[in-house]
Amino acid sequence: MSNVPQLRDLVGQVVLRGIGGPRDPLTQLDDAERLAAEISVLGERLVGYFVEQARAEGLSWADIGAHKGISRQAAQQRYSPYISRLTLAEIIAAGTLATFGPRALDRLHVAERHARGRDALGTEHLLLAILDDTGGLAVTTLTALGAPPGTLRPALTSATGTAPAGTDAVDTSALLTDDARRALDGAAAEAHAAGHEVATVHLLLGLLRNPASAAGRLLAAHGVTRTAAARQIEDHLNRYLQESD
Repeated sequence: MSNVPQLRDLVGQVVLRGIGGPRDPLTQLDDAERLAAEISVLGERLVGYFVEQARAEGLSWADIGAHKGISRQAAQQRYSPYISRLTLAEIIAAGTLATFGPRALDRLHVAERHARGRDALGTEHLLLAILDDTGGLAVTTLTALGAPPGTLRPALTSATGTAPAGTDAVDTSALLTDDARRALDGAAAEAHAAGHEVATVHLLLGLLRNPASAAGRLLAAHGVTRTAAARQIEDHLNRYLQESD
């Protein structure tokens, strides 16, 4: 692959970093190690992107493992750390969230804004984004279960970050915590089971699948469980259909 950087190119980058002062071989060693680490991480993200793309196109961990001559579990253990290095924008670009509807995707971008200045986008940011959609079925469900936005939001205010100085936060895409990623996978599973594209209410159900996460703990503390939420959603939809007849 002719576009892969050659050693001479990388050496040149290290030399250029210190071009403004006298050459210091120890500083150059430090710069070389930092550059090598950056390249290593970028390589892992590259692999992770194409693993995401393969899975988005219907290939299972078993399929990937068989191709590499390893077990399903070994494939998942091998590539999951690479996937975790991808940002939300990269996950979307890989096609992983192709079943997410416009409203659910909008909630993800809102959650990303709530995560500004934080290390990663977590379940608390996803829940904040859901609460912001005050006209949605997810908020209607939470309110009916005795956990309206005004009750939940105070416990989540510390989760809202601020953009680092000198950055354009609108263009900054966030990494996802493992719990947040599991919530997205759970939302996709909830929607698939119902035969729908992923909506905001499925994001809520995805969060409730993991009561040990930050959002899950808060919701559980207010008596909101996946079973109760799913029943409330079903009742609401049934009433809506009856009124529409």
